Amino acid sequence: MEIKEKVAHLEGLIQGMEYDLTTKEGKIIAEMLDILKDMADELEMASDDIETLFDYADELDKDLGDVESELFEIDDDYDDYYDDDDDIDDFDIDDDGENGEELKF
Repeated sequence: MEIKEKVAHLEGLIQGMEYDLTTKEGKIIAEMLDILKDMADELEMASDDIETLFDYADELDKDLGDVESELFEIDDDYDDYYDDDDDIDDFDIDDDGENGEELKF
């Protein structure tokens, strides 16, 4: 049962119990019921807005995925030029150009 339905049920109970809404207590109950109705309406609108935002975010994510695939499409020949086994630490670097000692990092 959703909040609006619960508030409507509560309103029906109040009417069915025939509370005198002109007394001090009845006025408080009537005012609380009005506040609950307003809150239920606001929550329903917020829930609808959130659902709309989630749908919009899903569409943006899909569109961004399409853009990424177009922009960052890598050619299959790219992997042929570079070997993953190459590492900067494997290179010998001469400190003065003559002795062939490996530079340590």
